[in-house]
Amino acid sequence: MGWMSWGYYMCGVDCKRNPHKCLNEELILSVVDSFYNEGYQEAGYEYIIIDDCWSERLRDANGHLVPDRKRFPRGMKFIADYIHARGLKFGLYTNIADTTCMGYPGSRNHFAVDAKQFAQWEIDYLKVDGCFVTEEYLNVDYKSVAKYCNMWRNYHDVATSWEAVKAIITHYQGVYNDINGYHGPGHWNDPDMLIFGTNSLSASQSRVQISVYSMLAAPLLLSCDMKNIKDYEKQMLLNLDLIAIGQDKLGIMAKPYVLGPITLWVKPHLPRKGDRYHSISFALVNLHNKEHAVSFTPGHYGMNSTDVYTVMDVFSKVHLKNITVKDVIHIKVPPEDVIMYTLFPL
Repeated sequence: MGWMSWGYYMCGVDCKRNPHKCLNEELILSVVDSFYNEGYQEAGYEYIIIDDCWSERLRDANGHLVPDRKRFPRGMKFIADYIHARGLKFGLYTNIADTTCMGYPGSRNHFAVDAKQFAQWEIDYLKVDGCFVTEEYLNVDYKSVAKYCNMWRNYHDVATSWEAVKAIITHYQGVYNDINGYHGPGHWNDPDMLIFGTNSLSASQSRVQISVYSMLAAPLLLSCDMKNIKDYEKQMLLNLDLIAIGQDKLGIMAKPYVLGPITLWVKPHLPRKGDRYHSISFALVNLHNKEHAVSFTPGHYGMNSTDVYTVMDVFSKVHLKNITVKDVIHIKVPPEDVIMYTLFPL
């Protein structure tokens, strides 16, 4: 959970012409301060990650990467120290080829030098991109990737649009059987960044994105000007019941079931009753622009206690009623929205 520069700031190097999209030290420290002062850190957001375009165009005489002298005048160790002093973690970017996606020095033929440099800067998280190499060089076998990487992207870059979010969700629904087996604690599928704070999504569309990402046990990485996050977005981002689902220690990726125009995502998680009966969350997702009604029996999707479960609406935090494995839930899901329940065994 955290913040990454690319989605919103991208290669923000023209700070004179476009100061509001400037990727520099001032920006990174402002994000750190937002996390530290506004409740994000307490909710679990901890990584501050600088993406491409942070370095000079050339390595130094000893082959070392050099932070851009104008935009990062005090260097990466200063930023790392600032972040670590506040109990947060620092992430940086490189590319596996000779150059990065935007033409800055990559790590190929410099892996040992760069690894030592990143360690000296006390980098906690390293994003390794895959531009300018063939699939033969960049192994896409999930079994091998999961052995060595903590997380990996499964699809195209997210864009700041509802259509991009829908495409990602639809992709994950279609490839569940192919990627679920490689997902779990320490090795995660990554659908890319949340686009909160970019004026790209309505409140209901925002609910869909963060709900599905949480059900997928996916990383929750923001990319925005933290001052532009709307109140309703912040409420979702700091919803501890939602975060508990996404960050659950079991790390189970929700399974999708198609119920006509609605997709039902099902995720078992902690707490358990008697170390045997899981709590279960259900997200009924409507990606269409019309309301749709649906009925389903939660007992058909993993409820295994013969006692009752209490049903909590994740966003209102209201406990609606108690049900048994035989009870049917009838619901209308508004257009481009989600209804999300957590069922706790009693």
